[in-house]
Amino acid sequence: MADTDDGNRRQDFRVDDLLPMQDKPMDDATFEFEKRHIGIRSRQSRLLRNMVGNDIFSSLVPSHSDGSETSRALEALDAKLNYLIGVNMLNDANRNDLDERPVNISATGMSFATSQVYALGDHLEVTVMLPALPPVVMELLGTVRRIEPAPRGQVYLGVNFVFRCDDEQEQIASYVFRRHREMIRLELRQKELDAQQSG
Repeated sequence: MADTDDGNRRQDFRVDDLLPMQDKPMDDATFEFEKRHIGIRSRQSRLLRNMVGNDIFSSLVPSHSDGSETSRALEALDAKLNYLIGVNMLNDANRNDLDERPVNISATGMSFATSQVYALGDHLEVTVMLPALPPVVMELLGTVRRIEPAPRGQVYLGVNFVFRCDDEQEQIASYVFRRHREMIRLELRQKELDAQQSG
């Protein structure tokens, strides 16, 4: 790693995962237009996360409640059902055209195999579902920086993200750092198990 400051080191974290995703080529005019607008699926994910935070985890009793234990239980059940309906709607709307693929992802870009045709410098839209509760679906813009041959007539792309808002960048960075910590914990746990078995 050439850079030594913490910010650059964090950006260099890369993780391998299997994520539902889709990539779609984008011409220059569409790319320039889309750079100024956040995708509908990203907005849906944000709305659903806001609903979860406001409803399910709220400790406030609404003004129409009589404050009884039964009333509070019914309101909690109602909020959870609304949440589950929202999650199912999001999954139905977004999973039908996403396929799980191996990816290598960082806070600034990702690599993956595709059957789409690209040239260096081409723009594209990448729709990706990050594992979370509720699921986080993001429509990200990117630029092709690397192309390599891949099996079955595909190519392996290296893509730099072009973020349209801070929320997009924060969501990707948060996922990468969380997944990186999970991998470290799994490695440490495996070493402990290996040491116990050999001892």
